[in-house]
Amino acid sequence: MYQYQSKVRLGSVTLNVVNLELETQYYQEVLGMDILNQDETGVDLGSEKAQTKLIRLEKVKSDDTKAYGLYHLALVLPSRSDLGNFLKHLLENEFPIVGAANHGYSEAIYLEDLEGNGIEVYQDNDEKLWDKQADKIIGITENLDAESLLTIATESENKYKLPAQTRMGHLHLTVENVVEATNFYQQLFEMTEKFAVHSASWISSGNYHHHFAFNNWAGGNLNNRTTDLPGLLEFIIYVDDEAFFNQIKEHAKQMARLQSADENKLIIEDLSGNEIIVKLE
Repeated sequence: MYQYQSKVRLGSVTLNVVNLELETQYYQEVLGMDILNQDETGVDLGSEKAQTKLIRLEKVKSDDTKAYGLYHLALVLPSRSDLGNFLKHLLENEFPIVGAANHGYSEAIYLEDLEGNGIEVYQDNDEKLWDKQADKIIGITENLDAESLLTIATESENKYKLPAQTRMGHLHLTVENVVEATNFYQQLFEMTEKFAVHSASWISSGNYHHHFAFNNWAGGNLNNRTTDLPGLLEFIIYVDDEAFFNQIKEHAKQMARLQSADENKLIIEDLSGNEIIVKLE
């Protein structure tokens, strides 16, 4: 069992990129990540101090095919002051910011990398401040209090580094059918819906506000993902209970989405062609 009584935790996300060198530079300079490993096909990025891999970039050829996949990956910082430090870093270096918001349960800054992959960097507000209604957690979209964040930012003469305790907080996916995608992930990981509107939904394991979100804002005429397309390739989900791991395997089998399985690793393809790697730790 993980934080917020969750049965899962999110691991690293792999993105297919066309310009590996420039994308690597973006994640180093803008997000303050370290290169953990580099080979002929890609780069692992994250925190060298914590030895935590957050992103894998894989080089692929250019392809203009429009496909479902990533809306944004979301990195959760350890504290509000860390978000203040990050905002200060962005502003001082004039890095483009796509958006920012107070969602009630969290405060978030939105970016896009050089190839249009969405990135959210956020901090979770104290759970006591979340708007809980029965088994739902109501999200809002209000202006981010940037002034307050900058007030608590700390001074540093060193090059910006992503905090060592940063982790992957959630994934927001673009899908063709929100109801079908929601049901798939709910059944696969035994999650519950925390919030929904007509065109989007937010689900989680345990008491978290969401581990996954889905929207159909891109419309219904996109292609499913294939492994050679730029954008989202795969992501890792960790579980620490063997019985639950086996339940996930059975759910995937029943839905005919299990691609392979061994004692501590499952490969599952979701309805949009995204690859889910489930690991028992």
